[in-house]
Amino acid sequence: MDWKYKHFDQEAIFKASPEKVLAAARAVVAESLGEIEEVAGGFVSRGTSAWHSAIATLRITPTPDGAKVAVELLVQRSAMRGYMLFDVGGYYNGQIDKWFSGITQRLEGDREQILVSKTTSGVKVQRGCLLGCLAYLMVGVCLGIFAIALDRAFFPQFSGSTPGPITIAASVIALAIGVLAILYAVNPDASTSKAIREQLQRIQNREKK
Repeated sequence: MDWKYKHFDQEAIFKASPEKVLAAARAVVAESLGEIEEVAGGFVSRGTSAWHSAIATLRITPTPDGAKVAVELLVQRSAMRGYMLFDVGGYYNGQIDKWFSGITQRLEGDREQILVSKTTSGVKVQRGCLLGCLAYLMVGVCLGIFAIALDRAFFPQFSGSTPGPITIAASVIALAIGVLAILYAVNPDASTSKAIREQLQRIQNREKK
C-alpha cells in the first residue's frame, strides 16, 4: 500500500480519432488541474484537487472503436485538512468521470455514440447513496429532536422505547428526503431532479429579494 499517494485507475473508449481525443482530454484536464506536461502517448497534469496535491497521467491509445483514454490519478494523502485514508463518497473517481463527460462534450457528434464504454459507471450510484444517507441522518436528527419533544408534550402515553406518531412522521419525512437525494445524485437530468433545482432556485431568489 502506498501511504503517500492514493491511486485511482480508470479508462474509457471514445469513438473518435486519437488526435481529437487527446486534444479534448488535454483541454478538460487543464481546466481542472492546470499544468500540462507532454509525454509519449499522452500527457501529465499536476495541480490541486479538493485541497490535495494531485498528479494525473493520461495515455491515449488507438482501438478498433476509436481511442482509449487510460487515467492514472495519484492524490497525495496528506494535506492541510488531514490525512486521506479512504476516498469517502468516491470523490476522485467521480472527478475522473467528469473528465470523461467533458471529453465527450468536446467531441463532435452524438454523445451516446461517442462514449463507447467507461469503467466509472457506478460512481453516481455510490455518491448518490452517500448523499442520501447524509441527508437522511441530518434531517432525521433535526426533525427527531423536535418530534420527540412534541410527542412528550401532546402524547405522553408514548414513552420509553415506543415512538410517538410525530416521531414516526419525522422518520418517514427524513427517509423520503434521503431517497430524493439519491435519485437527484444518480440522475440529475431527470424531471424530478430538475423540479428540485427549480424549487431551490426560487427559494434563493426570494431570499435575495
